[in-house]
Amino acid sequence: MSDGIWSALSGAVGQMAVLDTAANNIANASTPGFRGDRPMFKEILSRAAAGRGAAAQGQWRNVRYAAVDAVAPDMTPGAITQTGRPLDVALRGDGMFTVQTPQGERYTRVGSVKIATDGTLTTNQGYPYLGTDKRPLRVSPTSTDASIAPDGSVKAGGSVVGTLQVVSFQKPGELQKSEAMLFQATPKSGAAKPIAPMLEPKSLEGSNVSAVKGMVELIGATRGFEACQSVIEAFKDADRRAAMALMGSS
Repeated sequence: MSDGIWSALSGAVGQMAVLDTAANNIANASTPGFRGDRPMFKEILSRAAAGRGAAAQGQWRNVRYAAVDAVAPDMTPGAITQTGRPLDVALRGDGMFTVQTPQGERYTRVGSVKIATDGTLTTNQGYPYLGTDKRPLRVSPTSTDASIAPDGSVKAGGSVVGTLQVVSFQKPGELQKSEAMLFQATPKSGAAKPIAPMLEPKSLEGSNVSAVKGMVELIGATRGFEACQSVIEAFKDADRRAAMALMGSS
């Protein structure tokens, strides 16, 4: 079997990864705070026997193929839109809000703050936003005047009840998604460092995904996959004809 078929197969697998990523990005093109994904590829150098009995004689040839190394988030900021809601807040710059989950601290760009039944300020998924004291922020469950200021301070009942903790990372592009809207730190991203927030009250940051660009990527990946399929079929046909020629000459 020709080595080229393995390179073509790796290309087809890679295009499938691009298809899946592009489809997910398009589905979240209107999700506030969503960060698009992009597959990262690496080239792998492998060895294959040069022919029948070649491995026993130490005869090898190099084979190169592509593989998906990781799926990295695109941390480009999204557009900010005013909503007029006092507990909506958008981040400017590379900062991220800190939230508490059962798996530990996670980070998000989503600033659509909700008030739980016990007064805790949470995400849409129910994860508490943490303050600068590392504790969940709370207001009175019956509060009707809760709001967030540009410096991250949360006000309710005429007084400040706490301040949203906003953090940054040395390499935010190396963060890893733990859920669709949540990120976790990695050794490459570095640890979270608290920063002075730059917030836009009564606003939300939109998705950084362009539906049009996503469709272009989807079409390109589909054509790439079809091209790889054609190459695979061509190699299979060549191997079939070679096998028939050998059988006819024996």
